[in-house]
Amino acid sequence: MSGELTIRPAHSEDAAAILAYLRQIGAESDNLTFGPEGLPITEEQERQYLRQVENDPDALMLVAQEADEIVALCGLSRPWRPRMSHRAQIDASVRKSHWNHGIATRMLTELLETGVRAGVTAFTLEVRADNAAAVHVYEKLGFRTVGRLERFFRINGQYHAALLMELDA
Repeated sequence: MSGELTIRPAHSEDAAAILAYLRQIGAESDNLTFGPEGLPITEEQERQYLRQVENDPDALMLVAQEADEIVALCGLSRPWRPRMSHRAQIDASVRKSHWNHGIATRMLTELLETGVRAGVTAFTLEVRADNAAAVHVYEKLGFRTVGRLERFFRINGQYHAALLMELDA
């Protein structure tokens, strides 16, 4: 890392930068649900999504920024159904150049604390089973494996398993 890292909520003005970030990290790793193509959405669709997140008390997206460059994203979303509203799904990604610098831990800690303050009592995520570094981060934060999905990813014709992990707050 070469500069000061800022963690902040994502804003609709970040749409282009987030899509560029997603294309870059998709090209860097096979641990994601997409590749170098990024997400199949337009900048305007991403901007609309970010506006929804900004105005939704049950969602949060954080960006980690170094100078003017996004180096990590982390998100939380909750179901709208009353019997499931105590749960939140989380996701996280970090640019390869910034792996092993504690960024994911910092962001996830902030995300989890925000979720707990909002009444979340259970967090879930899926992670590629052979992504030992990510599994380690999640376990360090208290997540435990509650299931395994054998054919979760299909990359270049090969199937890869994912772990379903959960944290009780």
